[in-house]
Amino acid sequence: MLKDNCSSEGKNHSISKKSDFRPEIEGLRALAVIAVILNHFDKGFLPSGYLGVDIFFVISGFVITASLSRSREAGLADFLKLFYVRRMKRLLPGLLLCVAISSVLASLLLSDPQLSLRTAVFSVFGFSNLYLLRQATDYFAPSAETNVFLHTWSLSVEEQFYFLFPLLFWLGNTYIKGRGTALAVAALSVISLGAFIRFYTVYQPAAYFLMPTRWWELGIGCLSFLALEKFRDAFRHIEFLRNRSFFVLILLISSLWLPVSAAVIATLIAVASTAILIANIRVQDTSYKILSHPIPQFIGAISYSLYLWHWVVISLGRWTTGVNAWTAPWQFAVIFLLALGSYWLVENPARHSKWPQSRSRTIAYGFAASASVAILILCLAFPLKRPLAEIAHRVNPPAYAGLEIMQRSLPCHTPQRVETAIQDCLLPEKALRTTYM
Repeated sequence: MLKDNCSSEGKNHSISKKSDFRPEIEGLRALAVIAVILNHFDKGFLPSGYLGVDIFFVISGFVITASLSRSREAGLADFLKLFYVRRMKRLLPGLLLCVAISSVLASLLLSDPQLSLRTAVFSVFGFSNLYLLRQATDYFAPSAETNVFLHTWSLSVEEQFYFLFPLLFWLGNTYIKGRGTALAVAALSVISLGAFIRFYTVYQPAAYFLMPTRWWELGIGCLSFLALEKFRDAFRHIEFLRNRSFFVLILLISSLWLPVSAAVIATLIAVASTAILIANIRVQDTSYKILSHPIPQFIGAISYSLYLWHWVVISLGRWTTGVNAWTAPWQFAVIFLLALGSYWLVENPARHSKWPQSRSRTIAYGFAASASVAILILCLAFPLKRPLAEIAHRVNPPAYAGLEIMQRSLPCHTPQRVETAIQDCLLPEKALRTTYM
């Protein structure tokens, strides 16, 4: 859920060195995070709201390519160090804070927090998506909601992309002049898209959680930047693109209401619409005025913190008070306050504070901080008395009992049987329904 700035110039917001800020991208971040949060609160209201993550992937590919293109480091080592220092300053402090606090809460509120805590350990090193895949987690199943750190899979996908793409970008610019980088990214994206479609029909968790099957979404963002940088004057004079971005924005928003059964088509629409908006939106367009409004700008600015905290609050809410029409407003308020606190006290200060001049030392500090949080989580994983879990059980006993069954059954690698067992056990008492709006 990367947040960076991209530049704008003239009628078409293409790349320029005069300015580093594109407000419409901030607005797209706001749309993406709102869609994800609404979907996680109530899947029936916004069935494909999870596509907000796909929107984030396209944006990340665009802004990462823009960031790399501005780097003036000649050597590979310095080029990579500068990139990783920027990513650590931007992403790591907020993630570690959220994971540390949430792990403590999970260890107190959950009767058996082992699955969540293991996911948390993998998340601080960028591998929670692989751990979830190994558990054969079905992202769309009710049992997935028992894992407090399920949402970190997308952050891990991006981190794994960050390890590979900068190297490809540097090699392409250094040894393959001209369009070498674009051709390599395009070829890999075509392969990735084919793998995504294929795996979605035969083994959905692999299509959903693996970085190679998500490369094409990030790759389209990369190609959007490279195309704008190369052909921005041509884009500016294409008459067909004038005043069309509003309809593309409507198409993007409409895709969020498509049923989960149309996930592949919905994903293609969302990714293509996002790339078109980033590449072709103009200052005079209605869509630009909507996305650059102060409210979307504010939500977009704190979108990373909102994404980090929203699932923690919702998941823990299912274990305690439940998530329904009465509790949702209070839970959303908690999400908003936690995101604001994280942004103002940790995320923004860390991004703009003075770090060690040595890039190697900064990277070492980042790994040390990650290891420290991982050790804390491992200590919490030891058997402890959990008095708050007993209180939560009394507050919402049917739902809590159902979630315990889900939690114990998750690692069995047969999610379909898990869901059947849960339904058979709980539906006679309508207990499972108490956890949904």
